[in-house]
Amino acid sequence: MKKTIIALAIVFAAGLFVSSFVKKADGADKAPFQFNIQFRGAVPQDLPTNQSTPEELCSFAWSEFFSLNWNSTWYVTQSQRGMPALGWNYANDPSPFPATPLVWETYAHRTELRPFNNPIKPFDARPFYDFGTPPLPLPHTDTQVFHCLDENNEIGSCDLYAFANTYGKKYQVLYQAKCNRDEYDYIRTNYPTKDSLLAATTRTADNLQKYNRYYPGAPLLNCNLDYTERVVVLPCGGTPKPGNAGTYDGAIEVKTAWRPITPNDDTTKFFRRKVLIFEKASNGVTVSLNQTYLLIGLHIIHKTKNYPNFVFATFEHVDVQKSNMGYQLLGSKGDSLGLMINYPRFHPIPAIADASTAEAHKLLKLQNPNSIWQYYRLTGVQGNPTNDSRSFSFFLANYVVESDQTLGDFRGSGIHTPHDGGNNIVYMGKKLSMGGCQGCHGVAQLQLGTDMSFLLDTVGKPVPGPDISIGGNKLQRYIQAIQNIKTDRELRLNAKGKKKK
Repeated sequence: MKKTIIALAIVFAAGLFVSSFVKKADGADKAPFQFNIQFRGAVPQDLPTNQSTPEELCSFAWSEFFSLNWNSTWYVTQSQRGMPALGWNYANDPSPFPATPLVWETYAHRTELRPFNNPIKPFDARPFYDFGTPPLPLPHTDTQVFHCLDENNEIGSCDLYAFANTYGKKYQVLYQAKCNRDEYDYIRTNYPTKDSLLAATTRTADNLQKYNRYYPGAPLLNCNLDYTERVVVLPCGGTPKPGNAGTYDGAIEVKTAWRPITPNDDTTKFFRRKVLIFEKASNGVTVSLNQTYLLIGLHIIHKTKNYPNFVFATFEHVDVQKSNMGYQLLGSKGDSLGLMINYPRFHPIPAIADASTAEAHKLLKLQNPNSIWQYYRLTGVQGNPTNDSRSFSFFLANYVVESDQTLGDFRGSGIHTPHDGGNNIVYMGKKLSMGGCQGCHGVAQLQLGTDMSFLLDTVGKPVPGPDISIGGNKLQRYIQAIQNIKTDRELRLNAKGKKKK
């Protein structure tokens, strides 16, 4: 009996696997929800079924959150990215967070996936941010840090600032987007050039518009499809790799929101890193420099066998609504249309998501009461698409990533029509009108042919430069690009029709 107890204690202390079951309420002393949150280095590849409950979706979201925030092997080998350090766990590291890179931090930046001037490097290469016009590094700038905050707005819809009531536009929120090895290697192997990727995405979008499938006769679920069809179908978690090489984690993308340190902050309650940012010098030249920034938002989207339209999970710092955030709407020319401070959340965080956060924090503190992740919460999770606006997390949005109404209340057929309720996504051979993050990314699937990814389109990609160095408005570029794609598609279809006659 003693041996059994000791063995169980060792497993718990190692933190490799911790589950929590909060039983369904059948008495006043029991919580109303049930969760199974795991602490493991390996990323969970899928959920057991495609009919997961909200509790199961929240558990999956937290499990992948803790996996991606695992310490990576980079600090030991500096030769492998995206790999968890098997000797590390939450219980044996009492620090708030490792000083060395976490798993998701070592994922590939969008400019590594879509380099402007050079071929795509191997995934494990050291970071190299390949812009069309390289910014000029200021003296002593480390340009190979893992965080390149090259995006300064929410896809051109608005700019966002912290403590805007006191400091106005002084402390701007910046963003970056990354992808994991499975997505990166898929693109590098199959569509390594802009032209090859554009041809594939065009073919994919045409097929989805016409057949509601990735190609005529394709399976309803877009996993492991025929690569000879030359369409874009990213790997699904839990499906076999070629040559009996195990199973895929599935394509994962991570988008993060960061802001500068302000006089109002208790920095001990934030995950913080040295990052690469960009500014305009007095002579108009874009320069790069390092600063320490605070993480305030984190999106994880994950394609799996049971959820081929990705599982969308989003996390925020618990104090984002106490930080007097203010957004500035951007017009078609990037002109200011006003500064909205302490804006409302368009849709409340579901009670189940809040309950999962409480449970995750409780489990985390049992392993490491100092962990920084006790100051971050789950906002919600989306599973498979639906037309039902009453479904769990239907209007999923992050307070500091989708702040204004365009993205925070999205349910539209396009970026230019964010609230028309039109179809925006294909699932199981049908077009649907999905809301929130998944509906917005559905536009990338249905209109751009990129399998739900905004990293794979050709709107400003390969990336010519950081947002600060590019004129015009990103949102308008997407709107114009989608309109051009529709026009080109109509011309192609009309030309084919005339040939048949």
